[in-house]
Amino acid sequence: MAGETAPLGPARVCRLPPPGGAEERVTELCTALLSGFQRYEQRIRARQYMDGLLRTQGRKSIANIATTLGAPGDEHRLRHFVSRSHWAVETVRQALTAFLEESGPASAWVALPVSIPKGGEHTVGVSRHLSPDRSRVVNGQRALGVWYASERVVAPVSWRLELSDDPPTAGRSTGGGPAQEGVPAPQDCLRELLDDVRRWGTPGPPVLMDGRGEDESGRLAALFAGQVPAAARINGWTPLAGGHRTVHGRQAVAALDALSPTLRTHRRGRDGSPDRRPVATATATVRLAGTGNRSRQENRRLTLLGVWHEARREPGELWLTNMDESAADSLLSSARLLHAVGDGWRTRGAAVGLRDYEGRSLHGWHRHMTLASGAYVMSAISSSSDQARSSGRSP
Repeated sequence: MAGETAPLGPARVCRLPPPGGAEERVTELCTALLSGFQRYEQRIRARQYMDGLLRTQGRKSIANIATTLGAPGDEHRLRHFVSRSHWAVETVRQALTAFLEESGPASAWVALPVSIPKGGEHTVGVSRHLSPDRSRVVNGQRALGVWYASERVVAPVSWRLELSDDPPTAGRSTGGGPAQEGVPAPQDCLRELLDDVRRWGTPGPPVLMDGRGEDESGRLAALFAGQVPAAARINGWTPLAGGHRTVHGRQAVAALDALSPTLRTHRRGRDGSPDRRPVATATATVRLAGTGNRSRQENRRLTLLGVWHEARREPGELWLTNMDESAADSLLSSARLLHAVGDGWRTRGAAVGLRDYEGRSLHGWHRHMTLASGAYVMSAISSSSDQARSSGRSP
């Protein structure tokens, strides 16, 4: 099926270099993040927790973190700090975003839907759903993260938990996590995340998202609701409007010349050269269909981009964007960052405990994900230094 074959290939993302050395950069990061805490004890616990996420082997439960740190008596204090202590995750996330942008503005903001397997007997926000990264039904949490992405580093900066219709424990938690009135729809979570990065970071870069899976139509409507440049990978059955009829994405590509007089096909190498691993692309002008808001959404012109990795009848990837056809090449280059973010979630993200929160508190989940995002960047800095030493370069 269109859009289900091999991706464009991973981005070659250099990790965040430590200009003053890894230890100095980690200290600068922690100083920036800990400035968001009002009390000295909170700053101690935050640093403890991030260090524990980096050092603990296996599951990053609070009990395991306390044992790894050699302070099992601190387990209760750490649990209270994450689940009930009053501190605002938005302040820490904003500081993390600012730290990342010190090395340069984001090349793209990547919205990443993820599935987190249930981690304990009582875990907030668990439901049965189709996993976006495993293509099967799982029992766990559905979450959406927004990531800073550049050629230097990819890292998560903000998160939302997509709750089921009856979240039994969301209203019991206290503290400074993002307020959720009722049950937010997935598209509302996306809008909130995009609002986060527009407030905190550089507003110009495009927003990228893999929109395939559940709630695709709602997410696409939310992504293209504003004026921010955006692009989403879609599946072959996405309903689109071309001319005066509704077609699916794969039908649109099969009939590009019928949908738009601006058919454009060319071949190029993945690195821009004409001779290595050719890729063919074609574009068409379409609109979203079936969003339920015809006046604002269905009349908005979008560009459908088909990408062929080899000589096949159907494209290997389908992309939908509000950027014009002339931006197709830059979109393909930026799309590699989407794959780099996915790799980061599966590898470094798993290593620092982004999937390991155990607890009933919604605010506790937000605090854990915030501190784990900080640990992610600490790990990236250390990895950059290790790579520099192994290659003989000065960090």
